[in-house]
Amino acid sequence: MPHGKKKEQDDLLKERIHIPGRKTYEEVFDKRTLMELYNLMKDGVIDILDHPISTGKEAKVFRGEQKDGTPVAVKIMRINTAVFKKYRRYIEGDHRFKDVPKGVKMIYSWARKEFSNLRVMHKAGIKVPEPISFSKNILIMEYLDHRGYPAPMLKDVKIDQEDMEYVSDQILGYMKTLYNEVEMVHGDLSEFNVLISKGYPYLIDVSQSVFLDHPEAIDLLERDVKNFVRYFRDNGVDVTEEDVVDEIGIEVEEI
Repeated sequence: MPHGKKKEQDDLLKERIHIPGRKTYEEVFDKRTLMELYNLMKDGVIDILDHPISTGKEAKVFRGEQKDGTPVAVKIMRINTAVFKKYRRYIEGDHRFKDVPKGVKMIYSWARKEFSNLRVMHKAGIKVPEPISFSKNILIMEYLDHRGYPAPMLKDVKIDQEDMEYVSDQILGYMKTLYNEVEMVHGDLSEFNVLISKGYPYLIDVSQSVFLDHPEAIDLLERDVKNFVRYFRDNGVDVTEEDVVDEIGIEVEEI
C-alpha cells in the first residue's frame, strides 16, 4: 500500500474507532480486520466504532453508528482463534456451502452464514437483530437496546412469573415458525442467546443454525428443546418436553 494511502487509512481509523483500552484493541483489530473496517467506513456502511457491548470466545460485539447517528451492532469474529475449528461440522452438510473452507476463510464463511441465517429468520417474522451488511469477519446488524442500555441477556433479567410465561410463549412461537416455515433449527438456544429489548425476546448468535436437511439438525433440535424446558421450568413455567414437541409439531420419532 502506498505510504499516502496507508496514512489516510490510519488517520481515518484513529478518528473513528473509539475503543477504550489497549488490550481490547489489540486482541481484535489485526491488520486484516482494520482494513475491512476502513473499507466499510469508506463505503458509508458504518461511520464510528464505539465501545464493546459483548465479549465471547469467538467474537466481540461493539456499538457503532452510521452517518445519520443510527446505532448499529458490529460483530467482529476473532481471526486468531482455534475455536472455529469445531464449527466445521455446522458448515459441512449445509447446502449453501459447496466446499468447506479452511483457516481464515472458515471464519469468513461463519460470518456469512450468520448474516444469511439472520436474514432468513428476520424475513419470517422471527425477532432477531436485523442484518445490515457483512464483510469477511465483520457483521453489521441492528443494535438492540433496553432503556438506553445494551439489551441484556435473558439470564440477567429479573422478571415476574407472568412476564416469564410471556417470554417462554414468544420463544416457543419462534421455534415453531423456525421449524415449520423456515425449516431450520437454532442449534444453540439458551438463556445466553436471547436478548430482551423493548419488551420482546430476540434470538441471537445464529451462526450455528442449520436447515432441517442438515445431518445434525435433529440432534441440535433436541438440544434446543431440552435447554428451553430446563430454563423455563427452573423459572417457574409449567412446561415439559412433550408440550414443546406437540406445540412445534415435531414428529416424535424425529427426536
